[in-house]
Amino acid sequence: KGASSQHVRNWSLAPGGLAETVVRVPFTSTPDAAKWANEAPKVWLDRTVDFWRGVLAGAARIEVPCRKATEALRAAHVCQLIANDHGVLKGGEGFYDEFYIRDGAYQLMELEEAGLWDAARKAVERYLRSQRPNGRFESQANQFDANGQAVWALWQYAKITGDREWLAKAYPQMRRAVAWTEKARRTAPRDSPFAGVLPIAPADGEYLWDAKHHIVGYDLWNLRGMLCTADAAAILGRADHYKELLDEASGYAAAIDAAWKRTGLAHFPPSWEKEGTHWGNTETLWPTELFDCNDPRVTALIHHARKVHGGGFLEGTIRWLGAKDAIHPYMSAYTTMASLARGEHEQVVEDFYWYLLHSTAAHAFPEGIFYKRRFAWSDTIPHVTGASNYALMLRHMLVHERGEELHLLAAVPDGWLADGKEIRIENLPTHFGPMGLCTRGTASGLQVEFTPPKRTPPKRIVLHLPESRRPVGAVPGVELAIRSPQTKPWDFATVVKLYSAEAAALFQPIPGLVEFPLDVPPAPDACLPLDLKPAANTDPFTAPFGVSKPGKFLFTGMPVGRKTVAGVPFEIIDPAKNSGRGLVVLHSPRAPKDRPWPTQVEIPVRAQGKRLFFLGNVHGWASDDPGKGPWGAVAEYVIRYADGQQQVVPLITGRTADEWTASPSAAEAAVGLRGDPWHLNVLGVTLRPVAIDSILFRDLGTPAAPVLAGVTVEK
Repeated sequence: KGASSQHVRNWSLAPGGLAETVVRVPFTSTPDAAKWANEAPKVWLDRTVDFWRGVLAGAARIEVPCRKATEALRAAHVCQLIANDHGVLKGGEGFYDEFYIRDGAYQLMELEEAGLWDAARKAVERYLRSQRPNGRFESQANQFDANGQAVWALWQYAKITGDREWLAKAYPQMRRAVAWTEKARRTAPRDSPFAGVLPIAPADGEYLWDAKHHIVGYDLWNLRGMLCTADAAAILGRADHYKELLDEASGYAAAIDAAWKRTGLAHFPPSWEKEGTHWGNTETLWPTELFDCNDPRVTALIHHARKVHGGGFLEGTIRWLGAKDAIHPYMSAYTTMASLARGEHEQVVEDFYWYLLHSTAAHAFPEGIFYKRRFAWSDTIPHVTGASNYALMLRHMLVHERGEELHLLAAVPDGWLADGKEIRIENLPTHFGPMGLCTRGTASGLQVEFTPPKRTPPKRIVLHLPESRRPVGAVPGVELAIRSPQTKPWDFATVVKLYSAEAAALFQPIPGLVEFPLDVPPAPDACLPLDLKPAANTDPFTAPFGVSKPGKFLFTGMPVGRKTVAGVPFEIIDPAKNSGRGLVVLHSPRAPKDRPWPTQVEIPVRAQGKRLFFLGNVHGWASDDPGKGPWGAVAEYVIRYADGQQQVVPLITGRTADEWTASPSAAEAAVGLRGDPWHLNVLGVTLRPVAIDSILFRDLGTPAAPVLAGVTVEK
């Protein structure tokens, strides 16, 4: 953007100080936007705040004695609503800006449990429209978990609303989905090692895209859908269907048992072939219990996920083996919820705070994280399923349905029950109707106010408390379950301290890096753009990464010639005047084999300068490339001084470089030029007062293909 549209605010704040400013950020650059130019931004900010406060005022209320936890819950509600496109729940932005039955089922549950009924009613209708002619529910091609998850989502909506009439309308579609499962699981012959389970299919969660594996999570979800449909039959008085479905589910469970025995493993693996990374196989006891809580296979799976899989939990989070050095907070939630069902309250509390730690200051959650770089992959913040799983975890720690039972405070930090602390729950939807609960810690014990659900009273209500926090007086209709005290005082400060001590070292600063926007832009007559024509090897307008006919993936609209970018004059090569070569692109093993790009190029300088600026600093082929070496870099500039010394400037994804078609995310570079779908960054570094012989632009042997478009020396 031009200098006239930039807003710069500077403050000097003491620790704990506060400053505020409000600026306009136009949603569109069309001529119609001019009519908003004189609008007061503070007025619109206040309107926005009032709108969201009004929306949340009608939701269920949950407040706990942890400000971060309470505010993250409210933010999760807002995240669901922002991603709800006229009733179609989306997973997020960019790659996730589409409907996923898998993610959306948990998002829908979050809306229901938040009491955001208008959004939930609209969202559940999208599920009814996602059934194929053969009966199978699908949103992503041939991923079979969606079939069971859609059926569960319909059942869950009926259970939490108590709407029997709606269930009667949805029930035929649930039956058709189960009929597909019944037929599909009989595809293999009876003497096959995979008799009775679903056929092979691709799976992105398990990172088994080849469609050559039998996915365990697909069987678990379709079994769950079958059992949910049986329960729906019972609710609707269809005793004949109920028995038929239970018999089918019993046979399905037996087939799963037989497939598990053939693996020779103590736990359920990601696929019956024992390959893949943990995903749907961890959803054994959540969102409904498919097995006994003490089933040794469930116990073994929890142990395997926490202690063995890829090295076990790291930063309180499960490893995801589809990428190097990756952890996956929201997928950890399924193991946490299994621990919740098993009564492992302190483990759940620990997991909860680790989950909360992996969020931003604005309470947004990622999907997966490259923990060594502390970087969320694929620009997935805010990830909507990450937010929904957080909200579900907190809600079920406080209020958890187990069949016909209602469990209160099954897994909360002991500190939330201490003197002077209060937990407040109001108008909370449950399978039994709305309820309320308020606890206050006092010197004489815990004051408990409980408003039980009345629509369909549970057969049993259990309040879980440590011995030291017994209720002051009886709580009518509630059984008291005394649990063990927690051995560690879990709170947010505790987990932050643990993280600071155990996590990968903080990024070391890059010496001499220039901050943008520039306080003092270089004078044009003091700038020496370097000649990159001999090193250029690709045409940005026809095949920027050597791929012919790449569709929209071109640098369309990129200017050429002498251009000032982020305050710095650069010479951008016109490929029409350089034999079709305009960019310098280094090697990637994923590039076309007939385009052997160099692993390094040398750029002559033979001049002394104050600062050096690079235009490019993007890469293709690997958006989340974790890099190599101590910096975790994909490439580097090596500045060779005349006295023999060198200065290295690493290109690190998320810091000094990023993926060329993704949203800019390089925190220590400036976005210089942008088009659709491309962008180029500007990176600057302060130089030693010694002449430079040359600059080496060097690839570090990673999948990413780094790009350079211009270099300028400020004399």
